[in-house]
Amino acid sequence: MPQFEEIKAGIKLLSREVLQVAMEARDILLKKDPNKSRGLYNRVAYVSTQVALAQKETLEMVFTKTSGPKDSLFLQAMSSIASRLDRVAELLLNLDGQAGYLADVGFLKSYNLGEFFQEIFLGLELIYPAIAHRDVSLAIRLGQVEEKLDALYADRFARLIQEFSGPANPKNLVTALMIIHYLERTGDMLLEIGEKIIYFILGENIKLEQFKALGAGLKATGQSLEPGRLDFRSIWGGRSGCRIGVVGTQEGEEPVLFKHGPAFKLAMERENLELWATLKPGLTPRVKAFVPDREGQEAALILEFFPSRTLQALFLENTHLDAMRGLKLAMETMTDLWRATRQDKPAQAEFSRQAESRLAEATTLYPKLMSHFGAIGSLKVPPLERLLAEAKEMEAGLHAPFTARIHGDFNLSNLLYNPSAGQLRFIDLYRSRESDYLQDISVMLVSIIRLPVFCVGRRWQLTQAALETARFADRFSLEMGDPTYEARLAFGLARSFVTSTRFIMKEKLAAMFVFRARYLWDKLVEHGQKGLDWADFRFSREILSMPSEGAGQSLAANRPNAQERLSQR
Repeated sequence: MPQFEEIKAGIKLLSREVLQVAMEARDILLKKDPNKSRGLYNRVAYVSTQVALAQKETLEMVFTKTSGPKDSLFLQAMSSIASRLDRVAELLLNLDGQAGYLADVGFLKSYNLGEFFQEIFLGLELIYPAIAHRDVSLAIRLGQVEEKLDALYADRFARLIQEFSGPANPKNLVTALMIIHYLERTGDMLLEIGEKIIYFILGENIKLEQFKALGAGLKATGQSLEPGRLDFRSIWGGRSGCRIGVVGTQEGEEPVLFKHGPAFKLAMERENLELWATLKPGLTPRVKAFVPDREGQEAALILEFFPSRTLQALFLENTHLDAMRGLKLAMETMTDLWRATRQDKPAQAEFSRQAESRLAEATTLYPKLMSHFGAIGSLKVPPLERLLAEAKEMEAGLHAPFTARIHGDFNLSNLLYNPSAGQLRFIDLYRSRESDYLQDISVMLVSIIRLPVFCVGRRWQLTQAALETARFADRFSLEMGDPTYEARLAFGLARSFVTSTRFIMKEKLAAMFVFRARYLWDKLVEHGQKGLDWADFRFSREILSMPSEGAGQSLAANRPNAQERLSQR
């Protein structure tokens, strides 16, 4: 569209204007040319005006609905790039103000600030060619400019810190520190511009660090990351801080799964995936490459790709039969693994401690719900923290009779199923360890119950899925001769009910989860305080049902109902 060419030309003009701003700021600082101050202010004001006009035009084009999704993506990216060019101009303008604080105008000479400006000039000159030619490699070079500016800043910063203890004028030192800070910040803006260029080329918001890690990972597998050949699609994700996507090329190379995140988590996941490959070959994706970044803080994991859907997606899309087949296969597979890895030594999951460690996060989202306490007649509702502390004390003497290798985060979003092939894969195994198998059972049950489905028929289906999973676990515990199974399951469910409120945006649903946790902890504490045998503990399976939209509370126990009434007072 001709209008889009005009927008590109506008970005070209803006980047050239900001380049002039950078040159004038350099002359003010290094060539001591105060006559350029007025021209600098006028040029920055012009840039701001042009950016405002460009953003108004792109916004109007988005709302006219004359463009498709790809065009809208381009317009959003160009608006974001214009905004960051405006920010670069403002940061450079600040240099003129800082120059006035120097007690000695020649003080900056020894810091060789020209190196900073050379990188900034280079970055500004890369922007338009990267957009015009849709060149990912030029966008990546913007990230390299930011890295060089960071390195220059670190070098000058270290020197300034040393000089603060010497005879130099503190006013000059503080001013120099502010100047290199503004120069370093321009690098951050150039980095973000590079990311926005990649955004409109690929159609995905991906950080340059992630993109570079992707390139290094693909290179390690023998694949390439050439402009125009890359196909990247973000897929499922959780709260682990990892970016996950499917990567392929237009030349028919096998797609791979790309995962980027904290290095320690991905290193643990790689180790566990390799272990699981020996325990159950074919159940987990094959590790193709592991590439830590240069600081060792983050890493990329390249895995075998398995065409499939998560069980969570299958349940949400109302493909209930496929979802149930996948769930049944997952339970059969998991129990086989527990049998194979069973060791006759006690295990303690410490469910109450886990809940306690996550309570602060849940309280931040629902402070009144978590801090709520009171009484109705003789029925007392203690603060959740106190009830949890009592439950933790009761659980201290409760152990599983054996340990087994658990998934560690055995929920619907970490199970991939291909209905047509009848094949299953487990993912996200960085928490896998030897522990109580009921950690996996309780997490799975609550991941089914918390699905945001509220119509009567589908809600009933989810309840049946949860009950069938519980029956599966019942049979397994009987087979294993596990007498305290139900008590430990109650502790696990209470933990998962409370911690799941971190993922729930409906307060009414979150309240139901908290009341179920209270119900279970109440029963467990009462049982423990009476000194009863944990093998005799039982709880109602109605705890696994959740009402549909507009329906009443389904749990028959009196305590949760009373607590709900109390919370509404």
